[in-house]
Parts: sequence; structure tokens; C-alpha cells
Amino acid sequence: MCLLALGASAAAGTRATTGLSFPIPDETATTGLSLRILDETAPAGGMVQMKVRSYEVTPISGGRPLFSFNTELFDGVAGVGMFASTGELAGAAVVDGNHVAIAYVTTAPFTGDYPLLTVALRIRRDVAAGSRTLFTLDPSSLWNLNGTVLRTTVSGTMVGTAASGTVAGIRRVSQATVTVGGSVAISNVIPGEGSFPAGTVVSVRGLGFNSRSRLSVSDTAITAVRVVSSTEIQFTLAKAANMTGAMLRVVNPNASTTYYSYMRGIPAATSGRTLLSRTQPIFSGTTRSSATFGPIPALNGIQYAALALQNPNLASANVTIGLYAADGTLLHASSRSLQNGYRLALELSELLDGVAPPPGASVRVTSSLPIEVFGLLCDEGTWTVTPRLPAEATP
Repeated sequence: MCLLALGASAAAGTRATTGLSFPIPDETATTGLSLRILDETAPAGGMVQMKVRSYEVTPISGGRPLFSFNTELFDGVAGVGMFASTGELAGAAVVDGNHVAIAYVTTAPFTGDYPLLTVALRIRRDVAAGSRTLFTLDPSSLWNLNGTVLRTTVSGTMVGTAASGTVAGIRRVSQATVTVGGSVAISNVIPGEGSFPAGTVVSVRGLGFNSRSRLSVSDTAITAVRVVSSTEIQFTLAKAANMTGAMLRVVNPNASTTYYSYMRGIPAATSGRTLLSRTQPIFSGTTRSSATFGPIPALNGIQYAALALQNPNLASANVTIGLYAADGTLLHASSRSLQNGYRLALELSELLDGVAPPPGASVRVTSSLPIEVFGLLCDEGTWTVTPRLPAEATP
């Protein structure tokens, strides 16, 4: 499946990317995808996790959601989470100032069991309590629904002002209100992604935890819950569990917060490519010990292929990247250790000791422990990143 690689706005017609064309709905079209975003509250210095949900059970198989955030209230985007409970998903979020463009593909169309998208935003420490801002998706966000490309639309009324007085119209995108306040917030869960045995200790990071805080984890048996400090709660898995997409809730006497777990890997290196250095890879939890990508198309100087790797294990993984010619001949191989909890998003030549892959070549990644890995096609001319699932990906 090929991902849409379209700009932030588009007129009716088609756009082409990597040799494929995608229809774009006319601006006046009434068809669209109805989404809602939940309101969030967190204290200054805390984190809000914006949760984008679909009103209906809808088979969404990919898309390009876009949004901007208010820099007067937020420090930046801490991470983006997407979930594929029955298949695989690969995504990329390009953060350019306060503008974020996400592109993703999945083998298992979204069915509504989880939020379609979560965005973790850090609230500035100097923001006054009671401050508010709106969070929404750009109306030019695109989604692949049953093979049809649709924009985000929400039925509703929007009231505005004009020279002739108050006017009403159709609200194109749902909006959520973020309020600075409350007493508690979750900022991260470690380990937050992958399957772990009984006895694994999980750390919940955040703000406002105290002896009266109560923690619950949906569909997961936990024990030995203890408040370590105002910024950490620990618990132990009573049974083997998959932490990917687990819903955690912390309740204080006067406030509560909800967070969907995923792994926010620590970058082990930063790409020398400008576009890739601003890209946050989005992993969905599927791991494997071997993954194949290719054939690599002919690319010009501002286009290049890359890999995103993440190690959700509790131990380091030894990773080998092999470059193979079209006839299967090994051209080059490199090895590196990827520590637990770390990730990489690097151009292939940065992973292959400076060796650039020729057109038609393929890459094979093998690892001593199963890791998350997918490919990326980057174009610094169009400022787009297109994720590619490995050849081994299955629904």
C-alpha cells in the first residue's frame, strides 16, 4: 500500500507522488470522515495527550493528518502514538516549528478500538493556571477510507462574525479545549510498548502523584502499586501483558487523567539530513528479528531512503544492516548495538558507513532481539516523508 504524500492544502484534482496519483475530494464535497478530539486538562509543566477518535467504526487504512499547536501554551510535541491492534502500522511525523505533518500506512484498517491518533504536548512551565487554547486537525487532513481519499469533516455549527453580523456555517474540523489546571498529568510509561512477562516493573511518569492517587490499567492485571514520588508511580505486572495501547488512568481526589501507552524511544543519533532530523518515527509495537526493504527506486540528490528502528526490549539488541544488489549480491554490511528504549531514524548511507544504495538494491535488517523497523522515503523538495512497511508485514 502506498501512502498519500500531499501538501497541507490541495484543490480538486489529483496529485502525483512516487509515480502514483491519488484523487482529492472537491472542497464542496459533503463526504468526509467525522472525528472528535477530547478536551484535556493538565497543570503547567505537565503533559496533555490529545486523543483523536472516530465517531463511527471506520476502516481507515492510512492518511496524512496535519495540525499546528499554540507555542504560547505548549513547549512542543513530545511524541505521537498510533495503534494497530490486529496488524502493523508505520508512520512519520515531520515537526516544522509549530506545524506537524503526519503520514502513515497500516495493514489493518482502524476499527475504533483505540484512538486513531494521540499527540503528547508539553505545557510550558510559565503558563498561568486557567489559560486555555484550542487543538484541532487542519481541514486539509486526508484519510484513506475504503480506497477513497476523504477530508476531515464534522457536522455541527460554527458561529463567526462578519461585517453584516453573526453568521453560521458548517464546522469542518472538531476542536478540543486544553485547559491549564488540575493537579495530575501522565507524561510517559516505561516500558510502554511490547509484551512483557509477569513480574515486569512498569514506571508511570508525570506530575501530581501523591499517597491518595489511584492507578488503574485497562484489561491488565497489576500488583504492588506504589507512589515513588510526585513524578513517578510504579506497578508490577501480575500476568504477562502487552503494554502497547494500554489505557492508564490516575485519579486524585480532585482531578484525573487518562493516557494510552506507547513507547517514546530516545534518539540514539540524529540524521545529518534536515528533513529526517525533524521527523519523529511512529511505531505500532510489531517486532521482528528480520526485515526486508526494496527494491529501492532511483532517487535524486534531494530524495533518499532511510530506516527507522526502535528497541522496546529490556536489553540491548545487536543489529546488522545488509545492502544487496538487485541480483542478490551482498554489497556492504554494517553492525551496531541499539540500547533498550532507544530508536534511530537515519538515511541508509548513514547506517551503511557512507555507502549509498544503487537503484534496485534492497536492504535486510537482522537483530539479535526482535525490534521495530520500517522504511522511509524522504523528499526534501516536497518536504514529505513516506513510510514503508517491510516485505514481511502481514495483516
